[in-house]
Amino acid sequence: MNSAWDISLITSHCGQAAPAPLASSRIPWHASRRPLAYRRWIICLWLAMTNLLSTGSAHAWDATGHRLGAYLAWEQLDHADRSFWLQVLEKHPRYQQDFINAMPNAIQRLPPNEQQRWLFGQAAVWPDLARGFQGRTQRRFHRLEWHWIDGTWVRGEANLQGNVYVDTPPHRDTAGRHTVRRESDADNVLTALELAHNQLLSPETDPAVRAVALCWLLHLIGDIHQPLHAGGLVSAIQFPDSDRGGNAIRVDASNLHTVWDRALRERGLTTQFAELRSRTAPADIATRFMPERWLHESRGILHRDVYPDSVINNIRRSERTGHRLGSITLSRRYHQQMHEIATQRIMATGWRTAATLTTLRNH
Repeated sequence: MNSAWDISLITSHCGQAAPAPLASSRIPWHASRRPLAYRRWIICLWLAMTNLLSTGSAHAWDATGHRLGAYLAWEQLDHADRSFWLQVLEKHPRYQQDFINAMPNAIQRLPPNEQQRWLFGQAAVWPDLARGFQGRTQRRFHRLEWHWIDGTWVRGEANLQGNVYVDTPPHRDTAGRHTVRRESDADNVLTALELAHNQLLSPETDPAVRAVALCWLLHLIGDIHQPLHAGGLVSAIQFPDSDRGGNAIRVDASNLHTVWDRALRERGLTTQFAELRSRTAPADIATRFMPERWLHESRGILHRDVYPDSVINNIRRSERTGHRLGSITLSRRYHQQMHEIATQRIMATGWRTAATLTTLRNH
């Protein structure tokens, strides 16, 4: 996932070369007085930027992060659990294309248990793969809104809003839906997670639907543990609705959301997995299926640790002066803290995923 502004992508989408850049990133009210070609380019630029922002929040942890959570869960499952869930996964309507055919040659040369663990990890990544499907296949499987939740949404244990408000009154709470039985009832990460859980719980669920639900369960437990999928930042001028979970905050030649997504990428999957396996799960970790609590935890982290003073001050300065919102370089200390928080959240993902699957199988 990358929502950095790519001018070459924008101009190719518009089908024409870009005119001289504007002094401000905002479209001026008098743009309608510009030449027609200029106005068309401005509109196209705006649409492209809006599309990048709206699709930028589709992922939480990157593929490395989701695999790490799934691999940790795999380590906690016994042989019976592993066999059961692999058999469920084999009924996936795209099992051959997206699982068997997608297995790297290096994994194919490994022992069967390593191959099975890779398939299990692929299931956790699969909902992000669906974003790249085309046409009818994408419409069948891709659900952008399932990967995140509006910061105003509250329900049960998730009684803390997920928005950080900068010098502006809080928005009203949005009451969350309680009953989730059908796909039309799911409209965010929490309700989609409950839907997947209910589909796996019901013996009447079609095997293909059950396999897809397994992928979503594995994926969304990871998503709900990523703080920037629990809310965002709201300010009076720059972000009156939201910064889309940090996607619109430019930091480190990227954006805040992407930096958190990739928090565990630098050390590589193998090295990071070895480190996680060496750790002991916290004694107070709650392993029952309690997505409201997991969301509440992520929001607490978002409020305490995600938006540093440098970002807040940058927003205030921009809103006070009217100047363009600049990019911020995050401190080394921030990156170290972020890495530790991400490690803890992915550890919680792994243990809680394993406990949830064991409970579902034994239901």
